[in-house]
Amino acid sequence: MKRQRACAAAIVVWVCSSPLFVMGQAPTSWRPPPSAPPDTVHLRLNGLDIALDAQNGSLRQLAGPEVGVILDASRDSAGLVDVAFPVREFVPLRLASRFSKAGIEVDENGGGATITWDPLGPSRTHFNLSDGRVAARLRISAAPDGRSVILQCTIDNQSSALIPQVLFPDLHGLRPFAGAAATQLRLPNGYPVLPFAEDPIPPHTAQFYVNSGWKEYRPSTGTYGLNALRWLDFGGYQGGLSIFQKAWGTGERPMVRTYRSQADPNSLRIMWEYKAGIKAGQKWQSDEVWLTPHAGGWAKGIEVFRDYVKTRHPNRPLLPRIRDGLGFRTVFMIQAPEKDPAYAAFRFSDIPKLAAEAKEHGLVELCLWGWCEYFNLPHRLRSELGTREEFLDGIRQAEKLGVTVAPFVSCVLVRDSLAERYGSTPGKPEWVYHPDLIPVMDPYYLGAGYPMQFWSIFSAPTNNANWHADVIAAFKEWIDAGVTCWSWDQVFADAPNSQPPGLTDLLASLRKLAQARNPDATFSGEEVGSLEFDGGVLDYTWNWADYTDAGPITTVMRTPRLNCNVDDSARVVKTAFADNLFINAMPRKPDQPNGTALISEKPAMAAALKEVAALRKKFLPWFVDGTFIGDSV
Repeated sequence: MKRQRACAAAIVVWVCSSPLFVMGQAPTSWRPPPSAPPDTVHLRLNGLDIALDAQNGSLRQLAGPEVGVILDASRDSAGLVDVAFPVREFVPLRLASRFSKAGIEVDENGGGATITWDPLGPSRTHFNLSDGRVAARLRISAAPDGRSVILQCTIDNQSSALIPQVLFPDLHGLRPFAGAAATQLRLPNGYPVLPFAEDPIPPHTAQFYVNSGWKEYRPSTGTYGLNALRWLDFGGYQGGLSIFQKAWGTGERPMVRTYRSQADPNSLRIMWEYKAGIKAGQKWQSDEVWLTPHAGGWAKGIEVFRDYVKTRHPNRPLLPRIRDGLGFRTVFMIQAPEKDPAYAAFRFSDIPKLAAEAKEHGLVELCLWGWCEYFNLPHRLRSELGTREEFLDGIRQAEKLGVTVAPFVSCVLVRDSLAERYGSTPGKPEWVYHPDLIPVMDPYYLGAGYPMQFWSIFSAPTNNANWHADVIAAFKEWIDAGVTCWSWDQVFADAPNSQPPGLTDLLASLRKLAQARNPDATFSGEEVGSLEFDGGVLDYTWNWADYTDAGPITTVMRTPRLNCNVDDSARVVKTAFADNLFINAMPRKPDQPNGTALISEKPAMAAALKEVAALRKKFLPWFVDGTFIGDSV
């Protein structure tokens, strides 16, 4: 029965590549939206009804055949463009479309419109502004895909002051058209946000007003956060509106902010915040912002974004064992401050046994933490764990079993003795942890100013030529010895082909070096930068990530595979399997670090791993060729 239920789960959430896309039942007939609000200019672009305020040009209404009215705002509350413009007379001053007089020119063919605000009006008028003015121009047009609408804004700062903040698009008046409990704000990572399910202010509190009604979603580092890609969806399971910036790998990644007012709690404001600013005399142009109304859940709305990502994201096929595999396991061999071999969780001589157990449970790679002296170059083995010969022999025996071994290295953080060589300054004592410390990590008494520190480390500049040379030399030593699979701590991914070369370029060189020795060499790492950059160098991620609903990411990106860490939960094993996450099995002994126990010591997890490993083989085409649609069925 368990096997049958798991099979059903796999079938529900994956759809094999075909002209058909299984979605939730769409409305059988279109409910036309209410007539456009008075004093508005009406456009219908690719099925999306748009009402612009005839006086100030702000967005008064959005409606579509799938859900009816999506956005509905009054003249005074409507928005589109908003900037901060602090002046001595009133530091909170804003310039925004809703305070302005607009000129609206509709294309003769009805395919779009141009809105001009010259000037962009202020929120207060009882004083004179600085010399000059700020003007804005918005182009709204039907996208060539026949489904979407494109917004693009230009702001011309003809004043003598800095514009430190731009909000675009600034959408006021989004409504809970799927019901307060079911209308979702779906960001790329994490569980859906239910913006209307709670009061703007927590009941029975006297909350400080600066927090009331506001939420923020910072551009996340890897999968450490919800705002992991430049896309979101607002709606429910019967339909919604997907919005994305057409700016993969370029420019500033905006923060997403939302606001619900007490005066109108059934209205949501969503804004995209840019912090780079516009200097006096300069212009700023946004990237294209695409709005896609859709039937069904978020997986239907994300189709346009996915098509765009395919044109920008490195289309690198994964090695079959990573593409097809269920996951990997991590062991923490010994803690950094530990000097007694008796307290090692595992030794180099245990590597074959650990690999055999991994294979038994469907796992394809073994990641070793604590194998070397961390934060130093070159990589030197921990003598407490055994000899160099034992280490290399253990890796060879594991590979004969079909399980590769990837030592985990930390090269971005290095000890202060290397600061001068890398053109940097000494750092501070940090990242010291051990079960006997109180607190377990970075106790104050091992910090600067106390008589004893374990180490002091700094972050190496990742474009430093000496650092690049030392890292390559450290890897080459072990690659020449037959260690070709690696996992990298802190992948601060940057733009490839940088000058001087950056971290992404270095990791690409290391991949090339390893794969010249072994074409099946893998490279994984902790993604702490942008997912837009690292798909060309990472096969899978090693992040401190519990289960999270990353469906929007996995439906648009095949690489890298996103990891999900499991301590002992059979439920997490099964959920991660169904979502095509790359399971990182790292069971721990009681009161000890992660990855210190055998899988067999966690019988429920062990049984679940075996069960889903068999199911993955049986339904492999669904996972490697299908498109993930999650709960959008």
